Amino acid sequence: MEGIELDAPSLSFPENDFCDSILSRYSTSTQDDHHHLCAIIGTMSQELKDQNLPCTPIAYFGAACSSLDRLSSSYSDPSPYVIDSLITILSLALPRISIPILKKKRELVSNVVVRVLKLNYSVTAGAVVSGLKCVAHLLSIRDSFNWDDISQLFGVLLSFMTDSRIKVRRQSHSCIRDTLLNFQGTPALAPASEAITNSFEKFLLLAGGSNAVASTDGPKGAQHVLYILDALKECLPLLSFKCVTAILKYFKTLLELRQPVVTRRVTDSLKVICLHPGLQVPAEPLLDLLCSLALYASTNETSADNMTFTASLLDVGMKKVYSLNRQICVVKLPIVFSTLKDILASEHEEAIFAATQALKNSINSCIDESLIKQGVDQITINKNAETRKCGPTVIEKVCAIIESLLDYHYSAVWDMVFQVVSTLFGKLGNYSSYFMRGTLKNLADMQRLPDEDFPYRKQLHESLGSALGAMGPETFLSFLPLKLEVDDLSEVNVWLFPILKQYTVGARLSFFTESVLSMVGLIKKKSRQLELDGRIISARSADALVYSLWSLLPSFCNYPLDTAESFQDLEKALCGALSEECDIRGIVCSALQVLIQQNKRIIEEQDDLTVTEVGIAEQHAIAHYTLQVATDNLRVLGSSARNLLTVLSGILLESPKDDGGLLQSTIREFSSIADKEVVKRIYLKTMQKLLAVTQKATKAENSRDSNSMRIDDSSNDSRARLFDLAVSLLPGLDGEQINVLYSAVKPALQDMEGLIQKRAYKVLSIILQRYDGFITPRFGELLQLMIDVLPSCHFSAKRHRLDCIYCLIVHIPKVDSEQRRHEILTSFLTEIILALKEVNKRTRNRAYDVLVQIGHTFGDEENGGKKENLYQFFNMVAGGLALESPHMISAAMKGVARLAYEFSDLVSIAYKLLPSTFLLLQRKNREIIKANLGLLKVLVAKSQAEGLQMFLGSVVEGLLRWQDDTKNHFKAKVKHILEMLVKKCGLDAVKAVMPEEHMKLLTNIRKIKERGERKHAASSDETKSHMSRATTSRISRWNHTKIFSDFSDGETENSDGEYMDTKTVSGRHSKFSSQLKPKASLRSKIIHRSDKSLPEDLFDQLEDEPLDLLDRYKTRSALRSTTHLKRKQESDDDPEIDSEGRLIVHEGGKPKKGKPSNPDSDARSEAGSFKSLNSKKTQKRRKTSNSGWAYTGSEYASKKAGGDVKRKDKLEPYAYWPLDRKMMSRRPEHRAAARKGMASVVKLTKKLEGKSASAALSMKLVKSNSQKKGNKRKSR
Repeated sequence: MEGIELDAPSLSFPENDFCDSILSRYSTSTQDDHHHLCAIIGTMSQELKDQNLPCTPIAYFGAACSSLDRLSSSYSDPSPYVIDSLITILSLALPRISIPILKKKRELVSNVVVRVLKLNYSVTAGAVVSGLKCVAHLLSIRDSFNWDDISQLFGVLLSFMTDSRIKVRRQSHSCIRDTLLNFQGTPALAPASEAITNSFEKFLLLAGGSNAVASTDGPKGAQHVLYILDALKECLPLLSFKCVTAILKYFKTLLELRQPVVTRRVTDSLKVICLHPGLQVPAEPLLDLLCSLALYASTNETSADNMTFTASLLDVGMKKVYSLNRQICVVKLPIVFSTLKDILASEHEEAIFAATQALKNSINSCIDESLIKQGVDQITINKNAETRKCGPTVIEKVCAIIESLLDYHYSAVWDMVFQVVSTLFGKLGNYSSYFMRGTLKNLADMQRLPDEDFPYRKQLHESLGSALGAMGPETFLSFLPLKLEVDDLSEVNVWLFPILKQYTVGARLSFFTESVLSMVGLIKKKSRQLELDGRIISARSADALVYSLWSLLPSFCNYPLDTAESFQDLEKALCGALSEECDIRGIVCSALQVLIQQNKRIIEEQDDLTVTEVGIAEQHAIAHYTLQVATDNLRVLGSSARNLLTVLSGILLESPKDDGGLLQSTIREFSSIADKEVVKRIYLKTMQKLLAVTQKATKAENSRDSNSMRIDDSSNDSRARLFDLAVSLLPGLDGEQINVLYSAVKPALQDMEGLIQKRAYKVLSIILQRYDGFITPRFGELLQLMIDVLPSCHFSAKRHRLDCIYCLIVHIPKVDSEQRRHEILTSFLTEIILALKEVNKRTRNRAYDVLVQIGHTFGDEENGGKKENLYQFFNMVAGGLALESPHMISAAMKGVARLAYEFSDLVSIAYKLLPSTFLLLQRKNREIIKANLGLLKVLVAKSQAEGLQMFLGSVVEGLLRWQDDTKNHFKAKVKHILEMLVKKCGLDAVKAVMPEEHMKLLTNIRKIKERGERKHAASSDETKSHMSRATTSRISRWNHTKIFSDFSDGETENSDGEYMDTKTVSGRHSKFSSQLKPKASLRSKIIHRSDKSLPEDLFDQLEDEPLDLLDRYKTRSALRSTTHLKRKQESDDDPEIDSEGRLIVHEGGKPKKGKPSNPDSDARSEAGSFKSLNSKKTQKRRKTSNSGWAYTGSEYASKKAGGDVKRKDKLEPYAYWPLDRKMMSRRPEHRAAARKGMASVVKLTKKLEGKSASAALSMKLVKSNSQKKGNKRKSR
């Protein structure tokens, strides 16, 4: 180890750590150089130990340096594997040496490494790689970045940049990149960049402009150019601005060679530049390169990979150029858009997807308001001029290119084109009317295409919706009018109504008042005239148009721009419509609610919709709604509340039914924003009417005697509606008015009429839920009231009574102690549990919900609850099992099951109740058994397999006790629970505890399970409809009806979730922006399906197969099949209607097609035939013969000669051989007989030559009949 002074302090590494790490890493390798490395490091370690030197990384570093210095300086050729091992040890030791030591020995180490690398091909590629790592590490520890000090080492890295060995070359590129990263912001960056640029220029000159750059036999300089291009992919973003500019100019020359290997390397480098954030590059050379690539892609057919890469590069490249120099970028946009348009015309899915994304991103990033306004100004200037003096602007060219994508040439990618068109509409916004008129007209023309030729109807409507959101309904309807003024109502563009309803946002209420309502008046007038003319159906169609026009009101109330200015003009029309037209009351109420709620959310700052949840048009509309705008809107709405509340309350009191509670909800919304005095005035009138009606009803009740008639229900209905109106006015009332309402409610809780009781409990529950301060001062009074009115509670009021009880129980911890809470809960718990057995399903559901909510209130620690309180509550519910009544026992068992299902902590406690529940089974009561099996089902489903093993024996024993009880229909339920146990614990575990006499049942379960697994494995995804196979996620929730049902219909379909109601959340197909392959396959399936939509392919759709209504393509094919196959059934019941929609009635009656009479048949034979026709086999046989399966091709038979002939406007002659249904039989002998009969088809081929299909089939039939007759004679 001569020449190395180990005077620096050693690092804190274990002595054998460095050697052991190398041995553990390479000792198991099978490569020879790794074996040599392990041998050298082992020898070196032993030498250090012999010299009593510490085995630290510094020692190995010194030993390796001294050995390499001696070997590289000797005149004899050293062994390559020794040099390789030593330089590898040095490269591994350098990162572990402290920087002060390396700086001190830097010159010596540098000289040693350079001498080793100069040996080049005398050493292995691994030695060169290790040497390059050492050079890169030495360059990274320089104190100063003086180029004179580091130029030699950097030149060593550059010399290996074009090495023929790929491993060495890649390591050189990596080291150059790391070194340039260290040079960033230092004076050494400029000379280092110039050195790389000079090397690039030198090899370009050596290449001599040869056309054989791509050839392996070409000049050596050309191959080196490719190697440097590979290096530039990593290093180009790290070079100086000056050198990047020079290299980009050379790239332009290389692209002109049109050599694929060169072009791809250049484009890779360009993409790295464009994707590098914050990198400053010259904009003009970069844009020239992008335009050259765009023109080359447009004029030359390239592979799918190249087109995809070009589209992606243009996408990121134009963004980069726009950020650097907007002015030169926008000028070249038409060139880029034309290229992307040509890529869309290709047949490669990946390229189409990339081009679509590039178009959308370029529209969003490169088209700005300045460019749009420039085009608008130019159009405005030349609007009245006869001839245009200047050419089209950039934005006009771009819009023309996008419009050309709607040509039929691009019909295969229209779904992608619609996305681009929608993006452009969203970007142009209100200015779309200047540039996109032709596009909008083309979209409207596409609506007339038939469904079988146009599978992108949904995407078309989304694109039209984008146009509507951008232009606004006023401009949109000026370009695409509804045509309501036409005489023939069939010409009205009714297809626009769904689009207007879904996509209208940010409109003007004044337009609805002035234009839409004027259309309503026009259509009403036309409807009356049609009715006078006797055209009733046309008049009804006109009425439907009126309804459709009114249905646009909620959309116009979706963030309108002029609420404060125009709502008062609309108010009069709304009041008239509410009073006179009952059909549209729901529409008006929904619109008013939307209008109020949106403004309230703005003021309360609750409008937290994210950008992804709303479209661009809605974002612009919401941006218009500032706090001041929302305040002004609510002020105007509040000033109109007086008239609207008067109208709405009058309608509520007069209407027999409030559908969906819309009237009450609307009154509630207006009460929250109206003046308090207005609401108070209406409320006092309501209470006065309620008092008068109540007194009248009480007087009539008292004056009745036993012989009097029952009081008319109209007074009860009036009282109920008055209660509804009073509670709807609550948001605008203060505490005094609420007390008055409470006083009116108390006597109504004991009313004899169930309707009044129900309304009273409903009003009380609303007061208790929304006004927490109302409960505290009168808590004791409310508790006593609930107890007093219990005996007179009507069954229809139970649900709302449960709401009241829940509010009181939840309020207990706020006012009383633990003991008091226990007493109060005990007084109401029995009623809640018994409500689980109510006949009314909604009452049962509410009882279960109340039970769970109480559990959460007592047990959720984040809400102040405790686990001990939850356990105590559970024990109180389980205490009902000790009672005598089977009704109460089963109800308590249901409550225990619900709590165990909701709270996993209670499952283990519920298992402790099993011995008691099994004892209850001895009573053989139907209710108890049903509830017990439901509890077991819940416990099995909610338990983990480990915990279930502990109770498996007792559960199986208790289940099998009722296995043979077929009278109560529990056999299937028991079997199903056993299947759940097998799935949870395994077949062997259940078998170990199963009694011997029930082993057959377990065997049956095992066979069913294995059969299902085989069927599932054999089913292919390709046999299912791709539309009905939408990915679904099932959210399980409690469903007590399935848990405690009497029967077990279909329970074996889902072992753990059959008792849970499941909501299916359909995963729609992803858009192109999220996933490529699923959408690509969808388009290929659409194209393939359109190719197969010929009439002859429709024969494959059998009429008795279940039709997948979720698959719109199969549904359309089924609807069209009757036309193609001409199988339309004639029905005597089908009405005959003329062109005006009027029913045609024949005076003599429509002649019916009767079956030909047979004089030899009598009444008994007719009755017998009628009976036989109604049998299942006869119906199936008749269906087979009439469905067209056994199509004989008789219409192709020639009358003049043998064989088949072609018919005009028909397919080629064909026929279906009638198959034997025994082919589908499960019995082997039936299938064998059917195959034997089928084999004769091949033998008859020669005999049937020259004959028609119908003649051949008739010969076969005659032959089979003669054989049957011969067999009968032989048997005789």
